[in-house]
Amino acid sequence: MNIKEIFLKIFKRKSTENENTKLRREYNRLLDRLSDIRTNFDHTDDPFSIDALIFEENATICRLHELYSIARKNKITLEAFELDQK
Repeated sequence: MNIKEIFLKIFKRKSTENENTKLRREYNRLLDRLSDIRTNFDHTDDPFSIDALIFEENATICRLHELYSIARKNKITLEAFELDQK
């Protein structure tokens, strides 16, 4: 193995770790946002606000599913999220 291959291997490893960190950070941020959205349902009775929260919740859940799939493909362990509000 020549020096170029060694540097490429090291750089790829750091890049992958950085991407894993970004993925985890976004996933956790979205989990927090999902919790906030669900809390906001309790504090509003305006039909337009409720519709907006529903759309935002669905978009957040779709992105969480996407990130979870990416994590599984890359063998990254993430905390599973609950679809049902408790």
